Amino acid sequence: MDLAAFRPGPAIPEDGPLHVVCVARLIERKGQGHLIEAIKRLTDSGVDVVLSLIDTGDLQRNYEDQARKLDIQDRVRFVGYVPREEINAYYNSAHVFALPSYNEGMSLAALEAMAAGLPLVVTRTGGTAELVEEGVNGYSFNWGDIDALTNHLRMFVQDRALARRMGAASRARAAFFGWDVIADRFLEVFNQIIAGSSSQVPVCPRSLVRS
Repeated sequence: MDLAAFRPGPAIPEDGPLHVVCVARLIERKGQGHLIEAIKRLTDSGVDVVLSLIDTGDLQRNYEDQARKLDIQDRVRFVGYVPREEINAYYNSAHVFALPSYNEGMSLAALEAMAAGLPLVVTRTGGTAELVEEGVNGYSFNWGDIDALTNHLRMFVQDRALARRMGAASRARAAFFGWDVIADRFLEVFNQIIAGSSSQVPVCPRSLVRS
């Protein structure tokens, strides 16, 4: 994770809509359909919220149709592909990062969002436990639990300062995944392997040594 490339920006206004951003391929396992449904529920309850979906994918047209059928096409922005060097600006314009994936490893997008100072709302899958300290820098929920997803997002509507506090915690936590820290960890592991093997170097029997 390049902490220099992904950084918090100026604080965005708190009196406008809650801005949720999701950076992921528009495919079924990423779960953007659940996120669109959550935006619909929030809107129906009077919440001023917008969602930016960044990237493209096979289900983009399906999701566009879903947003139209739910009558929230003005609340869901299909941004399309954004070069990596430009994505930080989208993180900086958002209050919270959401990723409702069915399965995920160590999500690079989630790490980028953390480095940019955003709280996370993500499914309990893959490396989530390492990224999210529950209630400190974000919330997690089970795949397909749209009620939980909606309620987690609602927390940031009811308490905008919460997003700032959790965003700061995300930035601090992201430091543990910086390239310098990762390199030091790998170096430590390699040194342990070398130290452990040096005392067990096999000795070639004299009978096999050519004269």
